[in-house]
Amino acid sequence: MKKTFKIVLFSSLLGVILAGLFFFNIKEKAEAKNKPILYAFQVGVFKNKENANNYRNRFSLGKVIYDGEYYRIYIGVTIDNKDMLASIFDQENYSYYIKELDTTEEILNEIKKYDELLVKSNEENRMLIIKNMLESYYNELQN
Repeated sequence: MKKTFKIVLFSSLLGVILAGLFFFNIKEKAEAKNKPILYAFQVGVFKNKENANNYRNRFSLGKVIYDGEYYRIYIGVTIDNKDMLASIFDQENYSYYIKELDTTEEILNEIKKYDELLVKSNEENRMLIIKNMLESYYNELQN
């Protein structure tokens, strides 16, 4: 009887521990899914800063951002208007990679304001708004 009680007790404790780990893992994943994603349109990656700056000069938009290992060239960032920016950059014949970035709430809030403007703007003003979005992102990273 004592042996059976120990087995039941051990199994119950193991079940509680595994259920707790499972619950916290799912909760963490759900919270990460609900966080807004910043989409960055990247046109180049370089180890050398001079090469990155030279390549950046090929684009009317663009910022070189160092991530601690590479110099990345971005031509746009957005939260809500990924398809719109892709369409604009496709018309410009830019070859780009859309990268999902984790960032701060401050940057997300700032970019969100520009995203709202971008939807309401006409074609003439869109490139200027995209440039300001990128500049705002760049400035926040430098602070």
